[in-house]
Amino acid sequence: MQEFFDELDELYGNGDLGAVEAFIQKSIGETAAGSVQRAGLYNELAGFYRGVSRFTESEDAFTEALDIFTEAGMVATPGYATVLLNLAGLFRIKGEADRAVELFINAVDNLECAGEQGSYAYVSALNNLALAYLDKGEHALAFEYTNRALTSLREAGGNEHEIAASLNNLAAIKMKQNEDEQAEKYITEALAIYSAMPEPDVHHAAALATKAQLCSRRGDPTGALDGFRSALGLTKHFFGENIEYAMCKLNIADVCEILNDAAAADAERTEAVQILERILGGDHQKVKDARASLNRQQ
Repeated sequence: MQEFFDELDELYGNGDLGAVEAFIQKSIGETAAGSVQRAGLYNELAGFYRGVSRFTESEDAFTEALDIFTEAGMVATPGYATVLLNLAGLFRIKGEADRAVELFINAVDNLECAGEQGSYAYVSALNNLALAYLDKGEHALAFEYTNRALTSLREAGGNEHEIAASLNNLAAIKMKQNEDEQAEKYITEALAIYSAMPEPDVHHAAALATKAQLCSRRGDPTGALDGFRSALGLTKHFFGENIEYAMCKLNIADVCEILNDAAAADAERTEAVQILERILGGDHQKVKDARASLNRQQ
């Protein structure tokens, strides 16, 4: 499988999303039906679909992976818990925070039963559970789980990618609690880690967006605009025009309004609404909110 992941990483790094999808599908076709290896490949395919906001296909692929583990009697395993964790992430992105929390907790419990408290999957589960609680406005729980993840990572050493993600989560939580000075401390450390990485990281965009939000709150719209545009470029590189891309466009529109560039704000918000409608449908609350902002602006 290492050869598969090496080639997959290279394709992601090149930003060729069509090649990524074709490669994973080809690999699935070359593995035995019902094998654990095929389940892992379905998990990768589902993660790809989630990243590019093809949500129905993502859920179907995650379900395929879970069914393979279930039929093999391997529910109480790290592999099953990892797929469950990723499925929970899909529901979080879709805005179904309650369902996401439920699945993240199941994944955490499953990993604990498997004795995987020191694993990457377990720390990732804690971080993602924290984000789901943040979505629900439960800031204390969000901080608790993120801090647990970061403490575990620092004690283990290494895994800079997940440390940076944890720091970004803490910064986002502190912003919600209006503790911008603490948020600045966390996000500065996270960005330093990302900047030192030899290759671009998929989570770097989220940290850039967090920093941009802080700039905006400090009254630095130029810094905010630069940050959001950098985040936009990285998001498109890795995932194309997905939900995060559209939300970044909305943030750019807000900053353009502050800078009295009404034409740019209108263009950014119009494109964001179109992307969100394509992905989520016209009745989704995010689409309604974005369209209402566009109507007010116009």
